[in-house]
Amino acid sequence: MVRVAMNAADPNTAWRVRDALASHPLLGGATAQITVVASHHCVVLEGWTVDDEVKQLAMRLARRAAGQCMVQIRLTSRQLART
Repeated sequence: MVRVAMNAADPNTAWRVRDALASHPLLGGATAQITVVASHHCVVLEGWTVDDEVKQLAMRLARRAAGQCMVQIRLTSRQLART
């Protein structure tokens, strides 16, 4: 799930990044919990992803959608327990 932080200083950029991330099937459901926080100069992704591959995907999509804004990643990776 991808959502926009309530305190986003630049909601237009935050929603653009959110839409780019949420439109990808690997970033929905139980594979990620990402909150997008955007100021006028920086976009921050906070939360977790299921693994490093999904984390890298989120980073690439966010950088494309953020335009001139710098993107900071504060995502941790969680490995799902396989039984």
